[in-house]
Amino acid sequence: MSAALQALVALDDEVDRELIERLFSSDASLTVLDYLEVGGPTASGYGVGDVLVVACAEYRRELGEYLEQAARQYPSRPVVLLCPSTKNGFLSEAFAAGVEDVIALPSPAGELGPQLSAQLRFALEKAVVRRRGDPSEIEPTLGRMIVVLGLKGGCGKTLTVANVGVALALQGFRVALLDLDLQFGDLGLTMGLSPERTIFDLFSSGGSLDAEKLEDYLMSHPSGARALLAPVSPDQAGKLTVPFLREVERLLRETHDFVIVDTPPSFAPEVIAATDASSDVLLVSMRDTLALKNTKLGLETLERLGYDPGRVRIVLNRANSNVGIDAGDVRAIIGRDADVLVPSQREVVRSVNRGEPIVQRHGSAAGRAFRSLAALYATDGAGAEPPSAPAVGRQRRGLLRRRGG
Repeated sequence: MSAALQALVALDDEVDRELIERLFSSDASLTVLDYLEVGGPTASGYGVGDVLVVACAEYRRELGEYLEQAARQYPSRPVVLLCPSTKNGFLSEAFAAGVEDVIALPSPAGELGPQLSAQLRFALEKAVVRRRGDPSEIEPTLGRMIVVLGLKGGCGKTLTVANVGVALALQGFRVALLDLDLQFGDLGLTMGLSPERTIFDLFSSGGSLDAEKLEDYLMSHPSGARALLAPVSPDQAGKLTVPFLREVERLLRETHDFVIVDTPPSFAPEVIAATDASSDVLLVSMRDTLALKNTKLGLETLERLGYDPGRVRIVLNRANSNVGIDAGDVRAIIGRDADVLVPSQREVVRSVNRGEPIVQRHGSAAGRAFRSLAALYATDGAGAEPPSAPAVGRQRRGLLRRRGG
């Protein structure tokens, strides 16, 4: 960035202000608009600034509240935290509060060499570029994000995610699978992938999040598809925040043609956020009264919240099961026909147990059905969309907004 960065600097009561002033004055490309007090206003009479730098002697709960307030009031302005140590277990809290990056200050206060000054300048410039974008850079093209909903457990939602993802990857598309069933996700098991690294490991790694870092946490499947797996322990799920998950989804869309999101059987906050940002929704059901009823409720919920029904597809698993419900009954319950029917086969269960998606077996009727489902997305002319395009998510009312608000 050619122009000097204008920063507001907020200090807590115990930080060495002289140390911070020396750090900023050593680099002519950094301009301090004003010094603020942590706990007070998050902007100044001199303006909002390009970036807010919060310097503290120790991370405390009050500081986290101030960071959250700053991020909420000025979402386009990044926040960078300066703290004597990044090893006291507060990193997850800081990033959850909205911090873009964390820089470690020498403790006790020592010499501020040119290396620290250069590190600060680079962190601030990167934070501004990532949050607001550099006008000299071409905006990245966003791939398509398909959120797969199965509102009754056991309907084959994860099976569908794995097989559609592998089918698209085998056609040469760049495909990322994201397991948002954060407590009990089985996507890795279904695909035969070992959870060596998970989304919780990514969240806990500290530092800023970018595409290069995210790449290290994706597990590769032989088909070419890659997956970001759910935490290995249910108690880790509650630590993941919706803003963090949104950023992960955005980065995945910047580097892949398709992002396919597995979800729990509910409209949990992370599911609502992903659906709101998605380009498509795929509802998975089966010939079961409870599953069809929940599918109908899901369709009605999406319709009430303004989701474009033209971007919603339905797949019916175990479609040839003789359970006293025929195609007419399905249509009567959910109000429309399914787009793809996947037959019931013993080989499907075997493929899950082996961790080998059935779509890789060309003699399988179920595999052909999943390939035809993938073909609907590959050939309908709505692959990647630039951020400036009138995306579906911008045409409808946000799912996270209160009605009448």
